[in-house]
Amino acid sequence: MADVQDLVDEASAILLAPVTLEDRRFRLLAFAAHAGDVDSVRAETVLSRGARPRTREWFESFGIARASAPVHVPGDPERGTQARLCLPARWRGVTQGYLWAVEPPEGLTTDRVRAATVLADQAGEHLARLTSRRRETERLVLDLLDAEAGSRSGPARELADELAVDPGARAAVVVLGAAPGVRLRVDEVHGPGGLPRRIGVAERSGDLVLVVPAATDVEVHDAAESALRTLGRVVAEHVVAGVGDLVPLVDVARSLREGRAALRVVRPSTPDPPGQCAAARVHAWSSLGIERLLGTTAGDDLLEAVRTPAVAELLAAAPELVETAWVHLEEGCSVGITSARLGLHRQSVYARLRRIESVTGLDLSRGRDRLELHLGLLVLRP
Repeated sequence: MADVQDLVDEASAILLAPVTLEDRRFRLLAFAAHAGDVDSVRAETVLSRGARPRTREWFESFGIARASAPVHVPGDPERGTQARLCLPARWRGVTQGYLWAVEPPEGLTTDRVRAATVLADQAGEHLARLTSRRRETERLVLDLLDAEAGSRSGPARELADELAVDPGARAAVVVLGAAPGVRLRVDEVHGPGGLPRRIGVAERSGDLVLVVPAATDVEVHDAAESALRTLGRVVAEHVVAGVGDLVPLVDVARSLREGRAALRVVRPSTPDPPGQCAAARVHAWSSLGIERLLGTTAGDDLLEAVRTPAVAELLAAAPELVETAWVHLEEGCSVGITSARLGLHRQSVYARLRRIESVTGLDLSRGRDRLELHLGLLVLRP
C-alpha cells in the first residue's frame, strides 16, 4: 500500500487542488505542495501541524465526524477561508481521519471526487492499520513491564522484534505525567514530529510509559524532550518526565520503577499551562540525589517524618529566616558565602542564625541538628 504522502499527492493531482490529510484529532499527517495564495486555515494547519480547537469545532459543525460521504464546507470570508471538500478517511465503517481539498473556483467534477474518495478509503485503511500496530506495541510493552523476574526474556524478544531493535539492546523507561487527574493518551505522542516507531509507548494510570532503546543517556533525554514537545501541541497542562536508568531491555521493569519514582518527586501538584512554568521538564532518577527518598513507596511517611517540631516552627516563621537557613545549609554553613548570596552584612547573617536557633530550639553547631533542619527544608520548603 502507498504511504499517506503518496496518497495525498495523488489526490491533489486528481482533484487539481491543494490537499491535506489529518487524523481524527485534526493533526496534520501529510500535505501536497501548493502554489499561489494560501488561505488562513491551510496556513494554520501546515505551520502548526494541525488545526486549532476553534477551527476543529467549526468543521465538525458540518457533521464530518459522522459522515460516510464527501461533505462540502462553504467558504467563510470572515475567516479568510475558501470552500473545502472533506472526504472522510474511513475503514470498516469507522472514521480514521479526513482528506481535505481546497475547492477551485470552477468546482470539482463528480468523477474526480469519486476517484479521490477511493484514495480517502485507502488512507483510512492505512491509519487503521497504524492504530492497530500501536495497540499491539502497547500490549507488548505492558507484557514486558508486568512479567515476573524469571520470565522476561520472551516478552523482551517480542518487543524487540516489534520495535526492530536488537534483543540485547539497552533501554530506559521515561514516564510522562501531568498534575493528578490529567490523563495522557498514547496517540498524543504519535504523528508528525512525534516519536519514532523504535520507541514503545503504553498508558498506565493516566501516565505515558516510554521504553526507549538507546546507547546513551543523551538519546533518552532527547526522546523525552521530543515527546514533551509533541504533547505540548495537544495538551494544555504542564507535563514532566521522570527517567529511569539505561538497563538491558530485559530489565526495563527496574528502569520503570526509577522513572515512576522520579516522576513522583517532580509531578506538578495542580494543572498548570506550560507557558507559566519555567522549571526543567526532564528529570533523571540518577540526578535526584537525596530527593530519591521522596519517590519511594515510603515517600509519604518520609514527608511526615521530616516535619519535626523544629522544622515546623521554622517554616511558620518569617520567610527571610527560612531563606537564610536554606542558603546557609546549602553553602556548607559558610557565613561569608551566605552573606554574599543574600546581599547581607556578615553580622546580619549571624543575627538571623541566632533567631533561627531561637525559633527552632536547635544548635546549628551540632551536625545532627543541621541535618534535621537541612533535610526538613529540602523536602518541605515551598
